[in-house]
Amino acid sequence: ISSRAISFHSLSPLPSHHFAFHSRNLLKSHNRLISPLFIFGKMFCILISLFIPIVSAQFDFDQCNVTKGCWFHPPNCMGTATCVSGVEWEVRPAGVLFTMHSSVSDLDTTRPTWIAVGLSLNQRMDDDTVLECVRRADGDGRVRMSFNDETHNAVLHQASASLLSEQAVSFQDGLLTCSAVLSFTGRNQLAENEQFKVHDLSLRPYYLLFARGSANPYSLEKDIHSTNDGPTFPWITEEAISFCVDNCTLLGVPPSEPILVTQMHQTKMERYWRYRVAVMHGVAMLIGWWVLGSNGILIARYFKPLFPRRKLLGTAVWFQFHRDMMVVGVLLEVTAVVCIFWQAGWVWYECSYECSSDDFAKKMHAITGVFGTALAVIQPFIAVIRPAPDSNIRPFFNWTHWLIGMTAWCFASATFILALPLGKTGLNRVYGHIPNYIMGGYIITFCLTNVILEMIATTYSSTPLRAHKIGPSGMAMSILNGPSTESNIAEPKRSSARIFVFSIHLIISLAVSITITVMLVRIMYSHSP
Repeated sequence: ISSRAISFHSLSPLPSHHFAFHSRNLLKSHNRLISPLFIFGKMFCILISLFIPIVSAQFDFDQCNVTKGCWFHPPNCMGTATCVSGVEWEVRPAGVLFTMHSSVSDLDTTRPTWIAVGLSLNQRMDDDTVLECVRRADGDGRVRMSFNDETHNAVLHQASASLLSEQAVSFQDGLLTCSAVLSFTGRNQLAENEQFKVHDLSLRPYYLLFARGSANPYSLEKDIHSTNDGPTFPWITEEAISFCVDNCTLLGVPPSEPILVTQMHQTKMERYWRYRVAVMHGVAMLIGWWVLGSNGILIARYFKPLFPRRKLLGTAVWFQFHRDMMVVGVLLEVTAVVCIFWQAGWVWYECSYECSSDDFAKKMHAITGVFGTALAVIQPFIAVIRPAPDSNIRPFFNWTHWLIGMTAWCFASATFILALPLGKTGLNRVYGHIPNYIMGGYIITFCLTNVILEMIATTYSSTPLRAHKIGPSGMAMSILNGPSTESNIAEPKRSSARIFVFSIHLIISLAVSITITVMLVRIMYSHSP
């Protein structure tokens, strides 16, 4: 009976609250089992939905290299179904039909988006014609022409109305497609200030550049394209494309052919490294000019009478410090200039037709920087041929050496100020005018340091000391009242005061250089980690 009772009890239904509790436990256990699978499936669906708009199945490759020229990016995407964008062109007797495609799902779809192809003379967008397409988020789109002048892009309204026809804009599944016929004729009917901004497609081959980005929702003014490595950075053809149809031989231009472009690049040097080279350029210049150069100048001018009985590596202490600091500084400066031109592709920056104050600062930054560095390079050679301390032309050498050095320092300091609004530094953009105050404060500090040390050097000490002759010709090589006066009886005046003022300046120069360096590095890592 007992066993039956147990058996019966075991077969009887559980209380409702017991069943509910047990069911919840089973459901939790089941959820723990399927949750990873569910999450993985959800993520897979999201990835697929993001990938679908950019697969090359939406691009038409049939007539490429047959009736039309084609250029799709990234390289070799046609065979792997990974094309993100592309340009097609069909040369007709009256003009060229350009068709641009691009996925814009990786851009801000709440704002207008733009895609554009540039016709370049030198693989750079400077003074070149652009065919662009801008589409609003609500679906309204337009194809138009514009002009790049190295620093700005301006829409060409008259050229767009006169030279473009058969404009079409479509958007489907994240793919923006725009087309228009650019006429061979009609340039002579444009206004004089706009005529030269439209390239004649028949006269020569052109490199193609493709870019995309977002635009202002009200004015449709284009934002700058991405400036970092990645799929949104512009593409450039390795070869120039000819669009010539008539009289090509007479013009010396190869006739147009429906080719498939496969050789392309985004930049000769990765932006990742270009930003780092730019930062290292700035840091090297700061150390070379404001740490080594400034303090080397002060040592040469105000510390000759100090340590009269001591030598460093066989020569006067002041001279050894001055020479070593200036030589290392010049080496840093030359290396920095070479590296910055190397990362820029050895291209000299120029303002073109539109030149804002920031653009002009960039142009002058290059000019003053090169000029200051050139003067710094001359200095060691002038020092090598310096006359003896007791020579009649020694004062002329002293003044020349001092004047060139101070002129170079002034050019370098102006170059630092001109670098603040530059895009690669981002100092004014991120920190406002704080870098201006820091650099301006240091320049004032250097000037005040010279004034204070000059006052100390020209004020007689209450306990004059006789300096020993330590120069190679028996001269103490000291300065009493300026670069023109040297004496074999140098009187070191207020040595402790000189060292104290110099130490304050040294600390400030190091602090300024470190502060600007930290700013540059933080800005660099904020957009190019």
